[in-house]
Amino acid sequence: MIVGGIANPVTSVVDLRAQPGLTSTAPAVSTDLPAAQAVNSIANIPPPRHDPRKADKPAQGTSRVVIIDSQTHAVVFRSLDAHTGAVIDQVPAQALLRQRAYVDAQAVQALIHGKNVTTATLAAAEIDTSA
Repeated sequence: MIVGGIANPVTSVVDLRAQPGLTSTAPAVSTDLPAAQAVNSIANIPPPRHDPRKADKPAQGTSRVVIIDSQTHAVVFRSLDAHTGAVIDQVPAQALLRQRAYVDAQAVQALIHGKNVTTATLAAAEIDTSA
């Protein structure tokens, strides 16, 4: 017996995130506030317009790709034009990946030359530590 969830008939997986339907509301609680300031429950709450549990579908003519950047070893999400293969959008941006690669290279150089890695990394990232 499943309590508080919905079972998928194909996979038999129970989704405990499912919200039960609102069939009745609790009676109002007496308050000292004037009626204009009191909060009352609403009987019919409309369903949300965006359900974060459902994945966004890519636009028509696009595809999604997940790769690992070879220099920074960061996970990169790309939206590609299905016809041309051109990158429409990328997270993180290419400039950020280049900056990460530069900072990593500066840290390696600091290790090679026996310098403080933290100081080299902060200098390469241009982070102000004087505050």
